[in-house]
Formats: sequence, structure tokens, C-alpha cells
Amino acid sequence: MKLSHVGIVANDIEALRYWYMRYFALTSSELYRNEDSGVSCYFLSWPDSDASVEILAYDKKTTDSVAGHVAIAAGSREGVRFLTELLRTDGNPVISEPAETVVGTYMSACLDPEGNRVEIVDR
Repeated sequence: MKLSHVGIVANDIEALRYWYMRYFALTSSELYRNEDSGVSCYFLSWPDSDASVEILAYDKKTTDSVAGHVAIAAGSREGVRFLTELLRTDGNPVISEPAETVVGTYMSACLDPEGNRVEIVDR
């Protein structure tokens, strides 16, 4: 098995789509809109991966759950440190500084504009 996508509910899907595209080099699908369910969404993806990020907005009240966090691999410890500093410099809240975890992953964490936790990992 492998990850298909992570869904993140947003109040402003355009702003959140731009944020993920800017910092994580994702490309975006066209806007999908389902009038019956009141759902609008974009799928964001990398050219070399089957995994994607779905940014959703609901017109109607829903009971769908929201992802607890998204983890994005920067490819190296240097990549984690670089991206963490870029995010911080641009005014994004860094909530966990780069460090090695108990399972051996090197990571940091920040919040996206909607307050979702984004982990930057080395692998």
C-alpha cells in the first residue's frame, strides 16, 4: 500500500493552494466543484510522486474529519533546515525546531495559513 492523498479542509482554498505550491513545489489541478455536495477542491501533486494533497472547502456543514498533519520530505537534514528558515523568514510560525526524533527522523514543524501542522522531514 501507499499514500494516495491527504485532505486538508480550508476556509480559503485559493490562499492555501498557493501556500503549498510556493513552499513545496506542488502543481495544481483545475478547481473541482460538486454543486450537489457543496464541495470545491484542488489536488496538488509532485511530478515524481503518486501522493497528493487535496485542499477542500465546503459550502455546507459537514462531518468529514480533517487531517491532523501533513508530512513533506525535504530529502535531507540540510533541506529541513533550509525550508524551516525560509518558512520562518516569510513569517510562518515554526512550532518545532529541526531535531532528530526518537525514531531517527530529522524534522521540524510549522503551521500553514489555516493552522494545520506541517512537518518537514528528511526522508
